[in-house]
Amino acid sequence: MLHHSAEQALQGVYRHRLPSLAQAFEHASAQLVGSVDAHCQGPATLADLRAQWQQTLVRWQALSSPELGPLVARRSQREIDFWPIRERLLHQALEKAPQTLAEMERVGTPAKGFPALEQLLTTASGSALAPATCHYAGLVAQGIAAEARALNTEFAALARKDWSESPEDAASAFAEWVNQWLGGLERLRWAHIEKPLQTHRTTGAPSSEPVAFPRLSREANLADWRAQWRSLEAMARLRADQYAAPPVPGEALIPIEALLIGKGQLALAQRWAQALDGTSADLAALTPRSSDNALLATAQRMKALTVLYQNQVAAALDVPLGFSSADGD
Repeated sequence: MLHHSAEQALQGVYRHRLPSLAQAFEHASAQLVGSVDAHCQGPATLADLRAQWQQTLVRWQALSSPELGPLVARRSQREIDFWPIRERLLHQALEKAPQTLAEMERVGTPAKGFPALEQLLTTASGSALAPATCHYAGLVAQGIAAEARALNTEFAALARKDWSESPEDAASAFAEWVNQWLGGLERLRWAHIEKPLQTHRTTGAPSSEPVAFPRLSREANLADWRAQWRSLEAMARLRADQYAAPPVPGEALIPIEALLIGKGQLALAQRWAQALDGTSADLAALTPRSSDNALLATAQRMKALTVLYQNQVAAALDVPLGFSSADGD
């Protein structure tokens, strides 16, 4: 397998991976706006709206795992997926009844985005959102869609970038990718899975009280975690068919495993692939009814992957690890 340059790796990420994910997220977010409208006007059920929320969330996590480029610059995670929500702020926002997206700019991020919309859908009394709640839910969905459109525009521009014209930009962006991949893994492992479980145990919460995961149901959390992992894995692991027909620079995403092989790190690449496969198997085996101990075991498998990445993979890629979006979690 050929040695790949940073420019070729970035071309794979920004031309052959992220643009299609940004397009899919924009499309799903537009459908979410339509689903809220359809529910508020009568024909769509609350279950239909919840299903579209879930699908849009999965598209969002596919794009934002890991956070790269415009996602970091725009602080998109904070803008449309800030959690935990602040229920007091959400109630205040509903009372103020903003009428436009411009007025929504004065609403704090803990009362907007995916978590706020999920809260409204989950706590709805009866089979439909109340009219005032419907209008606010529509504005929340429109805010998500506006961010999706902006991201799609910026990723489309990056898809046209010739990284070979600016070696400094390429070196910086490549280092960001390597660091943010680890940040994405740690966000999934620690912030989404392990920290909520550890907090629940150390605060002495009753066993009957649900763990405060980012999403309100185990089903939604599991779909969320798997979406994050699938996206991280795609950037890290060769597909089975690519061993016989390796990804061509300029025509496909060049995952981390291929970069290691290209540098002659064959044994490390094999250990890396096996570690990735172990996490994939763990996540595939989980169900919404999996025990907390099973979730912690999955998190520990991810921690071993983190250690391998920190101690060997990043060094083999000649990238120092520093800041990532997981810092401070």
